[in-house]
Amino acid sequence: MSGVQLSELVADPGLGLTLLTGPADREVRGAYITDLLDPRRYLRGGELVLTGLMWRTGPADSAEFVAALADAGVAAIAAGTAWLGSTPPDLVEACRRHGMSLVEVPVALSFGTLSERVMAAHRAAGREWVSALAAGADLDEVLELAAAELGTGCWVVSGAGAVLAGSSGAPAHEELVRGLHDSNATSGAVRTSRGRCRFHVVGDGTGPRIAQWFVVVRESTVPPEALAELATVVALVRSRVDQARAIAGRSVESALRRLLDGTSSAVEVAARLDTVGLPAGEPLRVVQLSVVRPEQGATAGSALAATVLRELAATTGLPSVAAPLGDAAAAVFADDEGQLSALPDRFREFAALAAGAARLCAGISDIGTAESLRSAVEEAGHARRLAEHDPRSAVVTADALASHQVLLASVPEELRRSYRDKLLGPLVGYDEAHATDLLHTLRVFLECSGSWSRCAARLHLHVNTLRYRIGRIEQITGRELGNLSARVDFHLALQLIDDRPS
Repeated sequence: MSGVQLSELVADPGLGLTLLTGPADREVRGAYITDLLDPRRYLRGGELVLTGLMWRTGPADSAEFVAALADAGVAAIAAGTAWLGSTPPDLVEACRRHGMSLVEVPVALSFGTLSERVMAAHRAAGREWVSALAAGADLDEVLELAAAELGTGCWVVSGAGAVLAGSSGAPAHEELVRGLHDSNATSGAVRTSRGRCRFHVVGDGTGPRIAQWFVVVRESTVPPEALAELATVVALVRSRVDQARAIAGRSVESALRRLLDGTSSAVEVAARLDTVGLPAGEPLRVVQLSVVRPEQGATAGSALAATVLRELAATTGLPSVAAPLGDAAAAVFADDEGQLSALPDRFREFAALAAGAARLCAGISDIGTAESLRSAVEEAGHARRLAEHDPRSAVVTADALASHQVLLASVPEELRRSYRDKLLGPLVGYDEAHATDLLHTLRVFLECSGSWSRCAARLHLHVNTLRYRIGRIEQITGRELGNLSARVDFHLALQLIDDRPS
């Protein structure tokens, strides 16, 4: 398997690489982009590993990262400096100890461009798809060449459920996508009603499954290394796509921020949306999305949310642009009202597909015009926070904002907890100490709007027994349930109990 000498890459003035340590006479037989601290399971040896250093929190991480790559037999490490500003000395020292070659990548050079340069020189016998990609072929052309060479159907499928490229006669779609989600492996097999398929994750496999791409082939004698190589080539196409989406998103992100802080008008923002491909004059609808990690119980950050939202927005097929916004991400969709009205159902499907590995929380505005874009962005944000607050609702539309729930969602968690505990803490404590169920009695009494007869019937109690219980509740809490304000306070506190994470 032929490759390119590291010295050739360093000597190329168009790349601007700087050799920091290690020999330059290393043959590079592939490229791999990662920000995992230990990516050994994805490596075959001989790669140039490109990393943005986001895994590094201190010198110990550098030592662990380099040791893992040395063990995997990689050719060299290419360190990007956009995240930290420069290559840390401890990374240079770790590479020196292991005899690992390390080059620094200038900020102006994208990982995608460097990877394509490596792959263009990476000629495995008959691997026409590598040279085709370097020559500017699109994904369908690459898959067509791969299918002809491998002698089997090839497809690229997104975790959001879209067949992005490939030959006709794709495997049973819903079964395939569900199988990809059910597996946590980088590669493996999925059985569908149309036969068994093999898959390989495109990229390093990090992030929610719903935002990933997969190379899929029909079960055949395709060598695992050929499938992995095809996935590496598709990863370069993905990097082009992600880069284009991010560029459009940066422009829109700044415009939306100015819109929200009042330094830009809706008309100016609409003009910016037009420059990134959204059709002018069409109705608009805004979606805000956050990603909640079940094991952490907290949002995963705006960068990941933007990556997921861009993939979901592309899957809808509607003109859109997405960008990070605050602690979440926002997407603006432009199309006719009929198409935009289907967005809530589509996002409910996405949320159901992602359930388990990650919880998607989406807020969706009403359909409006460019002039009402600011209110649409704010509506979507309020609705998204309401979805985060209520684990029973993955997708919340603007209709739900006419509810006390939106007020609860806007209150900091510490204050909600304090409010809940002050009103209901004494009652919960009494029930635990005396094996009673006064909290449930209070809940049913409020649900019956304070009707003694209906509440007694639901609880299978005599009215006098119910009156005694309500009296005890009033004594313990110091609140009179004949007072409307007290009933409202208790109702809200009970909602906060219901909304606590399980």
